[in-house]
Amino acid sequence: MINGANKTALIKFRAYQRGVFWNRTSRVVVLHWSRQIGKSFTLAAWAVDRLLTRPGRLVTVLSNSRDNGMEFIRKAAEVCEQMGEVMRKQGAVTSKIMDFTSEEIARRTEEANRLGDTDFIGRPDLEYECMRMEIRITVGGKEGRIKVLAANPRTARGFSGDLILDEFAFHQDSWAIWEAAEPILSSNQDFLCRIASTGNGKHNAFFKFCTNGEFEVSRVTRTDAYKLGCKIYDFKTGKEITPEEARARSADKAAYDQNYECAFRNEASALLTLELITRAERDGEGIICDQDWSQESLDRLKSCQFPLYSGYDVGRNRDFSVLSVFEKIGQQFIMRGMLRMEDMRLPEQQWRLGQIMKFPRLRRVCIDMTGLGLGLFEYSRKDFGGRIVGVDFRKTVPTTENVQSSGTKTNTVRVTEAMATELLHLYEQGHIWHPCEDQLRADLVKPEKLITPGGRVSIAATRDEAGHADHFWSFALAVEAAQGSGPFQYEPVKAAREGVGLRMERRRLVI
Repeated sequence: MINGANKTALIKFRAYQRGVFWNRTSRVVVLHWSRQIGKSFTLAAWAVDRLLTRPGRLVTVLSNSRDNGMEFIRKAAEVCEQMGEVMRKQGAVTSKIMDFTSEEIARRTEEANRLGDTDFIGRPDLEYECMRMEIRITVGGKEGRIKVLAANPRTARGFSGDLILDEFAFHQDSWAIWEAAEPILSSNQDFLCRIASTGNGKHNAFFKFCTNGEFEVSRVTRTDAYKLGCKIYDFKTGKEITPEEARARSADKAAYDQNYECAFRNEASALLTLELITRAERDGEGIICDQDWSQESLDRLKSCQFPLYSGYDVGRNRDFSVLSVFEKIGQQFIMRGMLRMEDMRLPEQQWRLGQIMKFPRLRRVCIDMTGLGLGLFEYSRKDFGGRIVGVDFRKTVPTTENVQSSGTKTNTVRVTEAMATELLHLYEQGHIWHPCEDQLRADLVKPEKLITPGGRVSIAATRDEAGHADHFWSFALAVEAAQGSGPFQYEPVKAAREGVGLRMERRRLVI
């Protein structure tokens, strides 16, 4: 943006940002950009420019999360602040965040209860669904607005003006949103659309828009941005590094390439596709803690009104220990808290388990008792009794209905295959919700579907530098904890001492 009086730049852009900002003619532009190179700031500046050059215009931003929506509003406000003096000469500039009141949310919840709308009742993103955040700019007596709304087909039908689809690859119903938006864009040749995101696999509208040649695409990798002055810093030391060094230090190379080098991750062999994971993600749902439970997370778990079930995948050196807690409301599993522990002694891990065992609504915890987890299981079982259940990943169990539906014809399967298939079924049915987090997402896609020459589908959790799908198995164990009264459960029977070792006979069929 240029100050017309002395031709000085009010806001400085890098070369790849300037092309997008000054483009006032292309109907649809797709921004396939690396993370953390100024994508949202560029679009926020573009939106402000639309209001200045077309007084009274509405620019609607559909955002995949409340946090991202708030960040977009902050960046738009920052642009207004940087342009302050010039804009004050053109007209009044105001910014305001608007939300539905708690009374309105309560009213809508009561109405849903009355109508039996189970999809609405207890929805964790309800407050986000009710979100309205705006920046207002008045020029020549006409008030224009940048309005941020939750990304869904319903809100996409309600705008008339320019449209920004922010982090579009992570919108839960991307094709439905585009189907709702396209007719409005087609109704006026002056309405423009900007679609921006990093990649999220190949099973969404954003991938198609980036690759089918229908729209103009601006593609900027981290390497491209680095060459144009965008610096990179090591996440541990804070020292400046190159893109090559950043990738070498990344634990998950495929995730790095998708997040920073504009690749699309191949999901062909993944048990949980990114599409399924994205559909299960809910903004603000659940609190993820590292090393210690936060007081906020403990308070949230304590306030839960429905039964809680937990899965504990135990690690020590190479792997994380991941302890996740789900609230089960009807058929729905909602993650309320998660604790990741790295390089932590088992007594200290057990103490952290004890912090949540005091909650009476925590009905059962399934612990991976394979190898290292055996000692933790023994001591926890002694301290907390029958609510602690051990699962030996090496054992076999009767084939479940969901496993049979995948093509398995044997009477028994590995415990891991049975649990993984049950977890997959929840994702496919839309009966699991959890927070959106890069590390969690990268771990959930690690287990792979392997199809044998005979057509049998089996599960393998590949290990890489980042671990062994610890988050995935914690989720699977939590689901098993909730289904412990089902066709099978894992429970220790008598333990027999043999020298200094302890041999556990650990699976019992429950009829």
